[in-house]
This record gives sequence, C-alpha cells and structure tokens, in this order.
Amino acid sequence: MMKKKTIFSTQMVSIFFAILFIAISARSEIYKWVDSEGEIHYSETRPTEDNFETIKIKNNIDTQNAINSLEKKSKSLKKMRKKRKEKKQAAIAAKEELARNKELCDQAKKQLASYQHPKVTLEEKDGTLRALGEEEKQLAIKKGKEIVEEACNY
Repeated sequence: MMKKKTIFSTQMVSIFFAILFIAISARSEIYKWVDSEGEIHYSETRPTEDNFETIKIKNNIDTQNAINSLEKKSKSLKKMRKKRKEKKQAAIAAKEELARNKELCDQAKKQLASYQHPKVTLEEKDGTLRALGEEEKQLAIKKGKEIVEEACNY
C-alpha cells in the first residue's frame, strides 16, 4: 500500500513540475524549500523561510541566434526574389525582342518579295518613281536575302 502512494506522489510531483516549468518558462528562477512538516514546496516567489534553494531555469530560446537565423533567411529570400524578378524581366525583354525580330523578318521578306516582280520601281527622295535595271534588281535581291537571313535568324 505504501508503494502505491509513493508512485502516485512521484507522478503528482512530476506533473506539478511539468506544469510549473511550462507556466514559468519566461521566468529565470524558482525556489524550492522544505516546510516544518517535511513537505517540499516550489514557487516563483521567494519564500519567507531561510532554508530554501534557488533553482535557475535556463532559457531555452537563444534570442541572438534566432535573430541571426531570421536575418540570414530574410537575406536569402530577398536574393531569391531579386533573381526571380530579374529572370522575369529578362523573359519579358526576350519576348519583346523576339516580337521585334519577327516584325523585322516579315518586313525584310516583303521587301525581298517585291524585288521578284518583273518590273520594280523605287520612289526617289524627291518623290519621283524610277524603274530598276536588271543589275540593280539582282543586287537588291542579293542584299535582301542577306537582310532576311540576318533578320530571321532568331
């Protein structure tokens, strides 16, 4: 019978200790003392008896380490955001450049196609029309093919 009471008392003390540590986790110390009847007491307030023991509770949170870790993660996230933003901007720029290249390619192809007709006329700076000779036409076709090759290489 005495053994059961001891086990029960030990369990109660363990539960009390667990609750006490949870309740005062922000505190840095608790007090332990034995009263005149031999019972052990724990408190976060200093006892009036002279025969008490101070139990220092180690703070489980390393604040500086947590701050350093948070700053490190924050910097890492900022770098990732910056890289994603740069990558997105580069993709937008590449898409715009591709659209410009396609437009230039289409214009170059139309220009080359216009030289394929039997009679090709050009408008001079003063607004007059002039027919191209066969040599000029072949030179324009050659130049047009070079432009198409360059402009359509995307």
